[in-house]
Amino acid sequence: MPKATFFNLPSEKRELIISAATQVFSAERYNAASINQICRKAGIAKGSFYQYFDNKLDLYVYIMKSAIQAKVRFFSDAVDEFNNLSLSEQFKLLFVKGAEFAKAQPLYAALGEQFLIENDEAAKAAVIKEGDMQAQSLLITMIQNAKAKGEIDNGVDELALSILLQSVSDAVSKLGNMGSESSAEDINSLVDSLISIVYNGIRKRD
Repeated sequence: MPKATFFNLPSEKRELIISAATQVFSAERYNAASINQICRKAGIAKGSFYQYFDNKLDLYVYIMKSAIQAKVRFFSDAVDEFNNLSLSEQFKLLFVKGAEFAKAQPLYAALGEQFLIENDEAAKAAVIKEGDMQAQSLLITMIQNAKAKGEIDNGVDELALSILLQSVSDAVSKLGNMGSESSAEDINSLVDSLISIVYNGIRKRD
């Protein structure tokens, strides 16, 4: 968590530091990203950095939490529609919204992609502890509600399915982050195919 001195800064300066850190962390893995890079981009002295954050991990977790919170806010309207949708329709809405978020917030989308390939386990664990489970919790709630309504088998492992669905959502978001190269029709077609695989599996049928 940033120190009080960070929150006492003018909002413009805070946003400049956040923007610089987001750019660096979205382009480099945690160990390759450096405080020096961030300070240069933000136009602050390295000594000032330590007045605002304890260390690089402190800043990294804060940036990742900010990205997660932005995504949750973006999804808030979709969540309100869930009660009127089947589980497959809920999944489709989430996946499509994920692609829309990637287009609207390409830096946050790139940050998420970097996190997926992050190899510093301590950094990953710190982020997960601070809030990455929010999306997974939403998916588990959706799965539990679907079980209660009899839409899916009660024996389905909720955590395993939520992890699978989160991976699918990340893949769709990556497609959405390609911008104009991927049309809404392409994304919808991919989402339909992915949902079909989740529901029907890949086993050959007679």
